[in-house]
Amino acid sequence: MEQLQQTKRNPMASAALMLGLFAIGLAFIIPVYGLFCGCLSILFANLSRGSGLKMPDKALAGLITSIFAIVIALLLSVAALYLQQFLAQRFGAEALQDPANLQKILDEFMRSYMNEFQTGGNGL
Repeated sequence: MEQLQQTKRNPMASAALMLGLFAIGLAFIIPVYGLFCGCLSILFANLSRGSGLKMPDKALAGLITSIFAIVIALLLSVAALYLQQFLAQRFGAEALQDPANLQKILDEFMRSYMNEFQTGGNGL
């Protein structure tokens, strides 16, 4: 009879995969936490190798997902900062302090954008 081959469990590789998947979700909600979990996942993926050179498959998947999460978190953070600067330059920094005023400004901006989109621009 064949003996079943028992695979070694690697908790660091499992932690890297779980943190990488968790980091993707957090990157969309709170990018700073997604960045933190992604960095931890990379650390656990590297620690899962132990003294060997080959990284386990779970750790490799965790490494890939964490890199993806870090890229998403950085892109969303840069986009949020760019949007804040754009709105502050266009409408003034004091206009961004009041949430009701900010909603009014965004509605007005969206209406003008949609009007230009539907009419094809400013016209001749």
